Amino acid sequence: MASPPIRLLKTAFVTYQHADLAKARQFLLDFGLTIAQEQPGCRIYFKGYGTEPYIYIAEQSSTGASNFGGAAYVVDSASELDRASRLDSCVGGPGTLEGPGGGQVVSLKDPAGHIVHLIHGWTENEADSLNLPKLVVNFEDSKPRRGTFQRFQPGPAPVFRWGHYGVTYPAGKYQAMFEWYTQTIALAPSDVVYRGEDPVTCFFHVDRGLEYTDHHAFFFKPAKPGDKPAVAHAAFEVHDFDVQQLGHQYLVEKKYELCWGVGRHVLGSQVFDYWFDTSGFIVEHYADGDLVNKDTPVAHVPAGPQSLSVWGPPVPSVF
Repeated sequence: MASPPIRLLKTAFVTYQHADLAKARQFLLDFGLTIAQEQPGCRIYFKGYGTEPYIYIAEQSSTGASNFGGAAYVVDSASELDRASRLDSCVGGPGTLEGPGGGQVVSLKDPAGHIVHLIHGWTENEADSLNLPKLVVNFEDSKPRRGTFQRFQPGPAPVFRWGHYGVTYPAGKYQAMFEWYTQTIALAPSDVVYRGEDPVTCFFHVDRGLEYTDHHAFFFKPAKPGDKPAVAHAAFEVHDFDVQQLGHQYLVEKKYELCWGVGRHVLGSQVFDYWFDTSGFIVEHYADGDLVNKDTPVAHVPAGPQSLSVWGPPVPSVF
């Protein structure tokens, strides 16, 4: 009898190696992250205002090329981490996490060669209190906001946490990827996108049974012909639509390169805003995403622009 998949608790952090760490540092600060710990010229641990000790590790590339170093999930228990260390796909660990918060890590490799880190035992913090207002909204037939006003502070959009990421896979690897992510670690499909009769893209949530989790913590899609498997994007949650728009405006003023946004997705429903960082990686601010559990029906939808956004700018070629 096959062993059950490694039980996950939630998303933890992503790792990137940048050819120019100084430029990446400034972009990530303007994107709304803050520095938890820094080893100048070597490695920077960025945090949001949530409980995680860090959500993004930026490293100076030793090869001169920028690379994605994998994503990390928190596992349910120390015994789950121990089980992960004995898997055939284990390529590292158990070892000690070097960043703030401590903890242990085991690294796995998926069928396309992407690294997935599993961690346990890091010490989380109390969330920072930014006193961001939960807006009272006036509708045409219900206007509860009376005698008070909506006022906002321009600047970067503060990031709460890292929420999801996606990768690409080479031709012929869809089924191997699907089986690995659902049988090795406890991810479950939320939506499947088809091209004709064939599934090509899948969105996965952290499978916590009846407990509701984000519509997707992970997705994969096919690589373009001739391209090697790579990271698609990493997405970071912000407070609400207004904070997101203020962050968009701030990044425009800083003359960073917009990828796509602002708009609202169909699958997941979140309001999105995608940017290219200074190394060419795509990062996203998102707000107002869906939650699902094991009883939520899995959607099966045809590929195309209509499956990507319900409103927003035209879909760029990178998508």
